[in-house]
Amino acid sequence: MNVQAIIKKIFHTRPSKVLGVDIGTGSIKLVQIELGSKPFVSGFAVEDLPLELSNNGFVRSVDMMLVFIKSLLEKYDFQARHVVFTVGGRNAFVREIDMPEMPDEEMKQSVAWDSSQYVPYEADTYYVDSTKFGTLTMDGLQPVLLVASPKDVVDALLEISDAVGWQSLGIDIEVLSAYRTLSEQLENFVLLDIGRSYSMLTIFQNGAPVAQRSIPQGGQMFNAAIASGAGVDLAAAEKIKLEDELLLGGLESDKTKYAEFFNEIENLGREVRRTCEYYMINKKDARFTHLVLVGGGANMTGLPQFLSEGMEMQVVANDIRKTVTFSDKLDQRELKKYLGALTVAVGAALYGGEADD
Repeated sequence: MNVQAIIKKIFHTRPSKVLGVDIGTGSIKLVQIELGSKPFVSGFAVEDLPLELSNNGFVRSVDMMLVFIKSLLEKYDFQARHVVFTVGGRNAFVREIDMPEMPDEEMKQSVAWDSSQYVPYEADTYYVDSTKFGTLTMDGLQPVLLVASPKDVVDALLEISDAVGWQSLGIDIEVLSAYRTLSEQLENFVLLDIGRSYSMLTIFQNGAPVAQRSIPQGGQMFNAAIASGAGVDLAAAEKIKLEDELLLGGLESDKTKYAEFFNEIENLGREVRRTCEYYMINKKDARFTHLVLVGGGANMTGLPQFLSEGMEMQVVANDIRKTVTFSDKLDQRELKKYLGALTVAVGAALYGGEADD
């Protein structure tokens, strides 16, 4: 279930290669997957967006983004002609609602008609889709997952796809792309995507994303805190964050020197707990087995262990290598550096492999 139900073209054959494209806050990630018994990643790229194109995933200028993407295609060897874009953050709205029991098509029409009650976008400016999930409530109502995305966001991506000469298999929601990469398909858990400028928390119940919240802590904030403590620039701080294993160390000198960094990580964990507690107040039957960490900011060694303190669920970092195989010809050092950041693009390409289902 995705916004692609509105815009997806129908394909009768499964493509052999699919390109997943994730345009984030400040960077673009592309992953080419070759489909088979186990999906095989034959190419990837992670590039910072020019300042004039950095806009929280919203394509401000189709022409400028088109020039930039074409430059990437000249730089990297991507042969895939089928593509799946993603939308997320403020460009994707996800909510659980309860509806009277009715046939699927009637339900979709009813949700679309009433969507303005729930969706935070202006009327007639967004695409909306919905699907049933779970079992009937004690009141006999059907839980329904509603998703929406602004038309100008979706239309801009499709325009780029056509101009490049790609065949668009659909537009996927970032959180669903990330979910698709999990080696274990969990049902009742929390997904925390730690991005560059903020983190997106998504609550899953019965395998569906039913609530989302953005949290201000992200990779840039962590780097700034380390840079402040060490008296170094942000590039050096990024290296310290990834290589010095601060979250595993027991040195009091490190805890003092990087007090601001540790405080930000603690704040992240605190906000996760508060969000889950608030949800459980309103949904008495809600339960969580895992907190799953994804995204570029989840690469920090020791983060699951650090966040486990005070959590009443198992904290794990997602490893997309359990779901897809990466070519030995790829730059393994670059792959290790960007593994978490590639999650959404990998999941989008995997959706493309389901196009004939």
